[in-house]
Amino acid sequence: ELAGLGSRLLIDVVAITALAIGLFYRRHRRSDLVVLYVVFNVGLFAAVVVISEGEVIAAVGFGLFAVLSIIRLRAEQLSFAEIAYFFASIVLGLVTAVDLGGAESTAALAALVLVAPAIIDHPGLLDASRRMELTLELVLADVDELRRAVEQRVGARVIALEVLDLDYVREVTRVEVHVIDRSPRATATYDGAVVK
Repeated sequence: ELAGLGSRLLIDVVAITALAIGLFYRRHRRSDLVVLYVVFNVGLFAAVVVISEGEVIAAVGFGLFAVLSIIRLRAEQLSFAEIAYFFASIVLGLVTAVDLGGAESTAALAALVLVAPAIIDHPGLLDASRRMELTLELVLADVDELRRAVEQRVGARVIALEVLDLDYVREVTRVEVHVIDRSPRATATYDGAVVK
């Protein structure tokens, strides 16, 4: 029993490291979310092991993690890709914590969870899109003109643009934009920046 738990824990550690650092961090460069994914995964693994041993009522354990996930997701707007990785980290914690009758089946399920983001989030498969929040030191009421101004400053094609604040007194415009660029790391540096 202890040997089986140890092998499942090893599979979980290898899998979450591959997901959080090998895939997510290398592609999205968000170290804060790497911490979230790893800690949540390991915590969920431990909770599920305790729950499956009958030490805690299952509803209490799952209710706690449901509340924590809602609080975390509401505390900051995450992109759909970041939420997908978050879900994958949770699933890895679940499938590795439950005894499925052998390390082989646990490893196969963990590998399946890793293959999906490895393929679908590959930069060569789809154009990389990024969400950015910018403060421009100009006021443009025309959306098309504003779109062109943002594209010129960030060097990427804007696929969606929303004006968050238009201040005629200070002559600034705060916008949220979604851009497509083949080099996402270059555009990510603008997030929250003041752009002239």
